[in-house]
Amino acid sequence: MSETATTTASPAADSSFLERHHFLLRRLHSLSGVVPIGLFVIMHLFTNFQLAVGPVVSKDLFQHEVDFIHMTPTLLFVEVGLWLSIAFHAGLGLVYTFSGRPNVQQYPYGGNVRYTLQRTTGIVALVFIFLHIATLRWRWNLLGWETPFDPHNATQTVAQALQFAWWVPVLYLVGALSVVFHWANGLWTAAITWGLTVSVAAQRRWGYACAALGIVLTLFTIGAVIAATRHDLASTQTIQVHAETSPTPAAPPAPDGFPVTEAARVGSPQWRQTH
Repeated sequence: MSETATTTASPAADSSFLERHHFLLRRLHSLSGVVPIGLFVIMHLFTNFQLAVGPVVSKDLFQHEVDFIHMTPTLLFVEVGLWLSIAFHAGLGLVYTFSGRPNVQQYPYGGNVRYTLQRTTGIVALVFIFLHIATLRWRWNLLGWETPFDPHNATQTVAQALQFAWWVPVLYLVGALSVVFHWANGLWTAAITWGLTVSVAAQRRWGYACAALGIVLTLFTIGAVIAATRHDLASTQTIQVHAETSPTPAAPPAPDGFPVTEAARVGSPQWRQTH
């Protein structure tokens, strides 16, 4: 009796941590990709899209959004939570990627193609995020490509980053669009994982919604990249130099050659006549 019990329990004892906690880890992996990371992707791409909207309304909306973000009191806690979510989601995602066995060549169905694209775009997105943060935030110099981000001059720095060489916009488009597909398709599969779309009809309807969201985020991405590559760096620099070198208008001199102070101006006969 005891031997039977020991023999039955042996496979469970020898199973890996991922196998024993497969149900919980799958749902945490799905949740981390949808809530913290997914919401950040929407906000980040929408903020970048202001590069394209700003010139239309004759206002630097992108700089306005960056200023608003950096004035958020809880920004540090948001960033720490986001980085922890990315580390958990990416680490577990790599384990699932290299332990899975896609069968696209044998059965090239749509689901299998999306399965492979989901994992491929995940790796591309991870590499892109690393390069994006390393050059803009950590100020690494990668083959001469160094574009430290200046939050007080956000539009100029982003434009400089994408105008560094012809391959930079291509890199940004491939990387950002990989992020968009990975998240939109992951949002669709998350509903299945959590049991929210059980029937085929529900999965189809939710698929349309996720596809529409992916298209909108794609337009945001393309619009931001085009706007950054078309931004006139020379005109911006000229405006900045002019603002820095233009002298401050001095107060009009008094008849005796001394500047007119506010107190003297207020007490003058002309001031008393008009007030």
